Amino acid sequence: MRDGVVVRTATSEDRSAILELVLAAFSSVDHDGRQEVDIVTATWRLGVTPFDLELVAVEDHAIVGHVLAAWGDLGGQAVVAVAPLAVSSSRQRQGTGSALMNELVRRAEAAALPLIVLLGDPRYYERFGFEPSGPLDISYPVVGEDNPHFQVRRFAHYDRTLRGTFAYCWEMEDDRV
Repeated sequence: MRDGVVVRTATSEDRSAILELVLAAFSSVDHDGRQEVDIVTATWRLGVTPFDLELVAVEDHAIVGHVLAAWGDLGGQAVVAVAPLAVSSSRQRQGTGSALMNELVRRAEAAALPLIVLLGDPRYYERFGFEPSGPLDISYPVVGEDNPHFQVRRFAHYDRTLRGTFAYCWEMEDDRV
């Protein structure tokens, strides 16, 4: 990662820049990034981000990366899930996403969380200690049982009784996490 990029806790003042970044990072000819923007705004509305687990990467006073984690439900127990991770096109493949994920994992472990989950490319997230969730009896019905893209990062306080189906906070919005 280039010098001059700082990873810090996101603030409410960062929100409009975060939404612009997320929209740009996830928009393409084949995909409208508004789905990811909706995930971020729903998570903010619910206020379910624990332990300073919303981070931004800043370079020259501009937000060039963002990662958000929030409480979700795993078989009736609250666990933290990551979604989404966004990096500006000008900063991709330069370590910005890795810096954000490494700091998020560090903070999650420091908070004594048993695990965190996410939906993403296994080739990318394995470098942060994520593994497929299926062998741990954890599934995300939206993508199907044993989908290798739904992953778990276990920590020292991992509890084998954490299993079952997972739902993100915005999917349970009516139930209030």
